[in-house]
Amino acid sequence: MAMSDAAAPAYLATTDRELTDRAYDLLEAGQLTVSPHGSGDVYGFVVAGPCPRCAHHIVDRQVSVALTGTGGVGRSADADPVETVVLDVSCGCGSTHVDAPEGLTGCGASFRLELDIV
Repeated sequence: MAMSDAAAPAYLATTDRELTDRAYDLLEAGQLTVSPHGSGDVYGFVVAGPCPRCAHHIVDRQVSVALTGTGGVGRSADADPVETVVLDVSCGCGSTHVDAPEGLTGCGASFRLELDIV
């Protein structure tokens, strides 16, 4: 009988570091997933799982252009080159939160994931 969004937080545009920390916890727990997609020079990632602020399900698709030769190289000569990918993710849960600007869905949270791609 109760509406599921009743306990949802009001809209707040925030990049609080705590959200990034929570996102990493969700990633480590396997609840938040990052999947590569694409091929050739154009590739990207799909971030899916619960928003670290409102806990609603989000699917964030990001497209990147491969930058060859910019990845940092491992410390030892035989290490594989490692490229760090930075993903800035915003909540796009599709739910309308209280106090959200008209026509905008999501709770306003933004967080960053940095992944080492070998």
